[in-house]
Amino acid sequence: MKKRIAVVFMTLMFTFSSSFVLADELKEKQKQLNETKKNIENLKGKIDDVKDKQEDVEKEINNLNSKIDKLQNSIENLDNQIADTKMRIKQLNKEIKQLEKEYEEQQELYKERIKVMYMNGPSSILEVLLDSQNFSDFFGRAEIVKAIVENDKNILKCIAEKKEQIENKAKEVTQKQQRLLSMQYELSSQKSQLDEACREQRRLYDKLENDKAYLERVLKAEQEESNLLEKQIKEIQARQKKNNNFGTFSKTGIIKVSDLGYIPKVTSPFGMRMHPVLGYARMHNGMDIAVPTGTPIYSMAKGEVIIAQYMKSYGNVVIIDHGDGLTSTYAHLSKISVSVGQVVEKGQMIGKSGNTGLSSGPHLHFEIRKNGVPVDPTPYYIVGQ
Repeated sequence: MKKRIAVVFMTLMFTFSSSFVLADELKEKQKQLNETKKNIENLKGKIDDVKDKQEDVEKEINNLNSKIDKLQNSIENLDNQIADTKMRIKQLNKEIKQLEKEYEEQQELYKERIKVMYMNGPSSILEVLLDSQNFSDFFGRAEIVKAIVENDKNILKCIAEKKEQIENKAKEVTQKQQRLLSMQYELSSQKSQLDEACREQRRLYDKLENDKAYLERVLKAEQEESNLLEKQIKEIQARQKKNNNFGTFSKTGIIKVSDLGYIPKVTSPFGMRMHPVLGYARMHNGMDIAVPTGTPIYSMAKGEVIIAQYMKSYGNVVIIDHGDGLTSTYAHLSKISVSVGQVVEKGQMIGKSGNTGLSSGPHLHFEIRKNGVPVDPTPYYIVGQ
C-alpha cells in the first residue's frame, strides 16, 4: 500500500514537473514570438525609411535631369552660335583677304606715283604749267596737277584706312574665337558635373534598392519564423511530456583543436548586442565562435535530435534534447549530418560549420536552453583536443 502511494505521489510530482517545464517552454516561445513581432515592426519601419530616401533620391535625379535638359538646350543653342560664328569667321577671313589684296594694289599704285614723281622731279610740274597756251589752259592744267596731288593724298589715306580695317577685323576674329572656346569649356564643364551628380544619385538609388530588397528578405524571414514559433507554441500546448533518459549527464568538446590547428576565438558572447546584420540591438541567445566553413561540429552530450532543418535566422540548425529540459543548439551550419528523432552520442559529429541564415561571416552559433529559456552557454562550451 505504501509503495502504491509512493508511486502515485511520484507520478503526480512528475506530472506537475512536466507541466511546469511545458509552461516555462511555452512562456519562452511566447517571449520569442513577441520579440519576433517587434523585429518585424522594426524592419517595416526601416523599409519605410528606405522608401522615403528613395523618393528623395528620385526627386533629386529628376531635378538633375531637368537641369541637364536645360543645359543640353543651351549646348544646342551654343552649337548653332558656333556654326554661325564659324561662318562669320569664314566671311571675315574672306574680307581680310580682299582688304589685303586692295591694300597691295593701292600700295603698288602709290609706289608708281612716287616713282614717277622721283624720276621727273618738281620741274616736270612747272614745265606742264609753263607750256600752257593761255591763261585758261594754265588754270586747267593747274586743276589737273591739283587733282593728281589730291589723288595721291587719297591713296595714302585709303591705305591707312584699309590697314586699320584689316587690324580691326583680325581682332574681331580673335575675340570671337576666344569667346567660342570659353563658352565650349564652360558648358562642357557644367554638363560633366551634372552628369557625375546624376550618376552618383543613381548609384545611391541602386544601393537603397539593394538595402530595401535585403530588408524585405529579412522581414520575410522574421515573418516565417514568427509563423514557425506560433506553430511550435501550439504543438507544445497540445503534446504530452516526453521522457528522455540518457543516463548521467556529461559533456565534451563541440569543436576540436585537431580539426583547426588552433583554439578558435569567441567573437560574440551571450547577452545584448548590436546585431551585425540587422543593425539594431537585440538579445544574443548564444555565443559565436569564429571557425572556417566546413569545420566539423560535435554534439555536446548524448541526446535526441529534435530539430534538424533550415531556418531563416539560424540557417541550417541542429537542436539536441539532452533530457531534464536541457537543449543545445548549433546554428549557421553548412551541412547537417543528423536527422530528427536520431539519438546521438557525446562527441558524435552532427554537421559542419558555415555561414547560412542571418550571418555576417563563417562561424558557429552555440546556444543552451534550460526548459526553453536561453542561458549563458559558456559553462557548457568546451574545445576538444
